Amino acid sequence: MDIISRAIQKNLHLCGDINIEQQTWEQLKNQCVNKKVFVFGTGRALDYFFRNRCDHIKIAGVLDSDKGKQGQRLDWYCAEAYQTEYEDILIQSPDILKSYSPSEIAILIASVRCYNDIIEQLQNIGITNYFVLLMMEVNARKNLAFEEADFIQIINDYVQYCCSQRIMSNKVVMSYGRYGGHAKCITKQILKQRNDLDIVWLTDDPYVDAPDGVRLVPRMNWKRYTYEMETAKIWLFDIMVQDYIVKRQGQIYIQAKHWSSITLKKFNLDDKSSCVSPEGVSRMKYNGEMMDYLLSGSDFDEASCRSGFAFTGKSIRVGSSRSDILFDETIKEKVYHRFALDMDAHMLLYAPTYRDAEYRESKSMSISLDINMLLDVLHNKFGEKWYVFVRLHPWLDCKKCGIEESERIVNAGNYPDSEELVAASDMMITDYSSIMFEEAFVKRPVFLYAPDKDEYIDVERGLLLDYNSLPFPIAETNDKLRQIIMDFDRQKYEEDVTDFLAGYGVHEDGHASERAAQFILDLLE
Repeated sequence: MDIISRAIQKNLHLCGDINIEQQTWEQLKNQCVNKKVFVFGTGRALDYFFRNRCDHIKIAGVLDSDKGKQGQRLDWYCAEAYQTEYEDILIQSPDILKSYSPSEIAILIASVRCYNDIIEQLQNIGITNYFVLLMMEVNARKNLAFEEADFIQIINDYVQYCCSQRIMSNKVVMSYGRYGGHAKCITKQILKQRNDLDIVWLTDDPYVDAPDGVRLVPRMNWKRYTYEMETAKIWLFDIMVQDYIVKRQGQIYIQAKHWSSITLKKFNLDDKSSCVSPEGVSRMKYNGEMMDYLLSGSDFDEASCRSGFAFTGKSIRVGSSRSDILFDETIKEKVYHRFALDMDAHMLLYAPTYRDAEYRESKSMSISLDINMLLDVLHNKFGEKWYVFVRLHPWLDCKKCGIEESERIVNAGNYPDSEELVAASDMMITDYSSIMFEEAFVKRPVFLYAPDKDEYIDVERGLLLDYNSLPFPIAETNDKLRQIIMDFDRQKYEEDVTDFLAGYGVHEDGHASERAAQFILDLLE
């Protein structure tokens, strides 16, 4: 079901202006005569407009208040603009409207949830000739019994078209997302040996600092996503492939997963919270059947992936590619320079796990860690000058979570690569994030602050490991955290970590990405 149908089914509260509620597509077309038409909003409703309602309406520009989108090509955010006259159009700031007389323009508001805010913004600059896509669609379906085109059939037809194209023997498609990860490190090693490959990163972020030799393609643009996938020789993914994608004969699907050589939480088919619908389970199994290879880092890693992914292919033991940078001594200087820290200072990374249930209820997460106390105890125990870098889930805001920034408490949420923060840190506090193991690969201290341990493990997420068997000191209160830091014995800690990792077959050496890259190059040859 498309976003407009879902919005109508949810009976959204329509704004009180009777003229808005009675708007029709025919009125918009009539108002477009001799006027410049701007679309305000770049969400999925814009895709709907281009797919179903764009006939006879010439678009002069697309506007969005999100500064991160301004200046980007429209096809980054709108799949239906791809391969049309509008794909190269640049998204503009609403301020551009101030250069026109209100009588010269008409505005189509392509936002399902924020149209009232947009209306207020337009009225503040004297523009009253606006039309709300959702309102017009409500009336079209009510008055004209409008029947929506079968979008699933549209997707399937386009997939079949892409499957008729030639598979490019030198093309590798990688799912990149927002952060660094295995793909970034593997790409770096591939480019050291080959410069004739078409390496595509499917990314959510058009500002990713990609190296020369990499093409950025918007992951949310389903048409571009489909074309790149169906014409690539190799897929390297750390998430699931979309279920409408067809794996063609001769294509190779490599699953790298987005964690390191050992993970704490259950995932996919082993995680009950992921299996909430038959469709979700079917998609996971479909991916498992398509996977040819798994890049693994330990016996435990391979076994958990075979279970969680229903994977039956061949496991390639390379290690954790994303963890290679932990052995790179230049990363600390890079991060410290970015945050203007003296190189003789010390950094603790605080990276708590996202709580799904709490976020759904409050759109936030309560943080009870006393960071000022933490800074005091770090100084008392270890001396020197300490900073606490806070890395929350991208959806979370430090202030709303109760964290006040200061000179020594740094919000590192916008730093592009979380792995580099781990590499630059001297110590870590987390709770249930598997990032804890990566700090341990290089024997740095990890403390677990888990005030909701029982509730999280019993209710929110099941674990693959016994939490109390981890080699990291555990605290459920701030007082206990203070105590375990003051009692910390580095020699014993390093012995415990070494024994733990060896027991699960984990042996990281900083060269995993080289082995992974060579494996991929051998497949291409």
